[in-house]
Amino acid sequence: MARGRLSSALVLVAVASLALKSITEVFVAPLSRRDALQATGFSMTTLGSQAVWADAQGEPTACLIRYGPQILKLKDAVDAGDLETILKKEPKFKLLNSYWRNDPALFEKYSTLSEKLLEAADEGKKDEVKKLYQEYTSDSVFEPLKQPIKRNKFTMTMFSYGAGKSYNDA
Repeated sequence: MARGRLSSALVLVAVASLALKSITEVFVAPLSRRDALQATGFSMTTLGSQAVWADAQGEPTACLIRYGPQILKLKDAVDAGDLETILKKEPKFKLLNSYWRNDPALFEKYSTLSEKLLEAADEGKKDEVKKLYQEYTSDSVFEPLKQPIKRNKFTMTMFSYGAGKSYNDA
């Protein structure tokens, strides 16, 4: 009796494996070892492409264009010693620091500078805030943002792409 159950189970397993093999051959193209190695190699070479693609889409530049002017507008508050205004912009400093995230040394430099600047503002050290703000904004990436650009009504900006807006509509 046990022998009959065992043989029927073996027959069932054999039929199931044959069915599975025929189904996979219908839906999946058979790969040779060479094709499988090539597919693995290609997938390994494109492993970091998402990060590269994100940078190619201009995320660092968009970050600089969006948050750079907001930080540069703090110059009047820094000169006046309005530390509360500076402390309110803490998230903007952190977001702007992400502009340098692809260069670990510069990212560390600007993250440290902004942290020191915000700590000095929290402690009420106006002269130190001025010195650190000057050092933070002295990078050459801020130069184009410091120069006002004369724009007409229909000048398109990076943020108006696909939104149907001109610079003056924003």
